Amino acid sequence: WLVGTVAFAPPLQTHQLHARMGVGGPSAAVGVTQVHGVSRHLSVTGKSAILWSPPSSPLRTQTRRGAAAAGRLRMQEKKADVFETATVLSNAEACDGMRLLKLKVPPAIAASYKVGGQYIKARADSGQEKPGFYAMCSAPGSSSDTFEFLIKRTPANDWGPGSGWICDLAEGAALELTEANGNGYKFADIAGDVTDVLLFATGSGIAPLRATLESGVLKGKSVTLYYGCRREDSMPFSDRFDAWGKECTVVPSLSQPAAGWSGKTGYIQDALKADGIPDAKKTCALLCGVKGMTEGVKDVLKEAGVPDANVLFNF
Repeated sequence: WLVGTVAFAPPLQTHQLHARMGVGGPSAAVGVTQVHGVSRHLSVTGKSAILWSPPSSPLRTQTRRGAAAAGRLRMQEKKADVFETATVLSNAEACDGMRLLKLKVPPAIAASYKVGGQYIKARADSGQEKPGFYAMCSAPGSSSDTFEFLIKRTPANDWGPGSGWICDLAEGAALELTEANGNGYKFADIAGDVTDVLLFATGSGIAPLRATLESGVLKGKSVTLYYGCRREDSMPFSDRFDAWGKECTVVPSLSQPAAGWSGKTGYIQDALKADGIPDAKKTCALLCGVKGMTEGVKDVLKEAGVPDANVLFNF
């Protein structure tokens, strides 16, 4: 994917590196995928980047080559996922287009899940080329041998196998998964400086926020959950709103409400702007959802003065 040419300019004693990401013309593309509570972003551009530096000595070149080789080795070691067998205990409809799966997992994998927002990689078997990435919606430590997942049905694409294969698994079916990956929401790092916590989710992005909310890590804080979906029948976990209401203020909002909907309408970033942020410096935000929402919320938070370090994602 990296095409490079090096040209030396003797009078300047410098070298010019033209690096072009991808192969082709000067067009640019941005790909964004939201996979079951794990947001991933990829930017590819055909524009050339020009870097200037003095020519390297042979010793420095060898040192850099050694460092690069060590870096590649570390990446290879990091990519060596170990998959273990899990079993489907239940698979039920959570809402229109989403499934709620409960899996029995090896105790060691259950124990690896420490922080809300972490995810696992899952595959049907070793013949599946690319695993799917799924954030747990059950709270860390809530069970010694089970995980729960909220999974939106999606088609296969260049980045993964889609989720049809896992959405269609029957009770008793086997699959393979890794231990918990990622750092999750690093709320504990800033908890002492925060009094107010704002949670933002769209669609299946509610999964890692449910895990965080139900883990108890936010106890003692003033918590508000902004949850946006298109329609009421596409909003999972609405049956848990009353229970969550004992721990936080729940603000559901629909962008395409049916007649009779009494809650907020429109986008949750607009609801946040209308509500305001009373104490920005002591406010923390946890986000998971589509890019339009996360970018909109970040803009409102920044304008209000919420520190960048207090805006957390689970990736």
